[in-house]
Amino acid sequence: MQESLTATPSKTDTSFTEEPYPHARIWINGRHVSIEKIVSEKEIPRTDFEESTFSFIRSWLSGEQEFSVTTSGSTGTPKPIAISRQQMITSAVRTAKRIGLRRNMEALVCIDTRFIGGKMMLARSLVLGLRILAVDPCANPLIKVPVDKWVRFTAFVPYQITTILESKHPHLLNGLESILIGGAPIHPRDVERLQYFQCACYETYGMTETVSHVALKLLNTPAKQPYFEPLEGVDISIDDRGCLVISADYLSDRIVTNDLVELGEAGQFTWLGRADNVINTGGIKVIPESLEARLQPLFLKHGIPNRFLIAGTPDDKLGSRVVLIIEGVQFSSELIRQALVDFESVTSAYEFPKEVYTIPSFVHAGNEKIDRKKTAEAAGFLMPTR
Repeated sequence: MQESLTATPSKTDTSFTEEPYPHARIWINGRHVSIEKIVSEKEIPRTDFEESTFSFIRSWLSGEQEFSVTTSGSTGTPKPIAISRQQMITSAVRTAKRIGLRRNMEALVCIDTRFIGGKMMLARSLVLGLRILAVDPCANPLIKVPVDKWVRFTAFVPYQITTILESKHPHLLNGLESILIGGAPIHPRDVERLQYFQCACYETYGMTETVSHVALKLLNTPAKQPYFEPLEGVDISIDDRGCLVISADYLSDRIVTNDLVELGEAGQFTWLGRADNVINTGGIKVIPESLEARLQPLFLKHGIPNRFLIAGTPDDKLGSRVVLIIEGVQFSSELIRQALVDFESVTSAYEFPKEVYTIPSFVHAGNEKIDRKKTAEAAGFLMPTR
């Protein structure tokens, strides 16, 4: 049985009147497709992405009031839940207010429309009257869009941003006005690269249970922010573990997460890491993600662009000991030794990596997030570099 999240729209949203979608067709994978053919099921989808995209558009324009989505597992075991049309409208309108979306803007849908991120890109477009351009999810969606199609707004997952920034055409980002980046933490190296672009890039915080993001952090431009700022109608608190608790006027229940955060003013917060990733070493709790953020500048200083993560392995005396796992082998052991010397200046004795392992490639979950547990298990069979 599906769990239902009942919409309770706030007064600020009741003034919004949903209007008919103003565009007669969408552009998808190189061709124009009429809305009428999608609704009447006369357009045959050519890919799985097209099938899920057409299905959502058809359901929305047919007046469907409830949509089934599967959670990512952020707050527990993945499960199907039902979210309402009004919840999606509320989320879309508040995002539009925050980042300045306008009717008739061109929106590129290039993430999986089977899941909440892709569904909400379609919902925003249909609710706000954006022109839909869509391409099958790929590493660099921008090169799939003809030069005469002016994309102004889109949403990427981090690996797409990385690919675009490392491509021959990163300047294509400057053709956009606003970009949402979510689904997994963005690499600090990419945040630094984005400082040279004029498009407003927002890191998102949210999950299926919150109907996409509930907070945004502007990563670049002179107005960039060091923290996440909740959307209108969203209240943030923490529980006794230091984990984020979300209350929103369009959700029937509070959402208790496993995300460790540091609260600021007016609900602003800094994400520290996942409670289930914490390493208890000698009674001291080490948050891997926070330690990684401190070590990243030192990796770049020593010319090591490889991805890395902090993990814990069993230790007879400490319970667990901190180790460093680096992806790939295209670097010298001397560079690692030099970096480790600098690590001492930003780590405590408990945080300092006791061993360094290399692994050809990290293990990923289906949603492109690094699977820390499986990556650590795989690295455990390899010889440490020191």
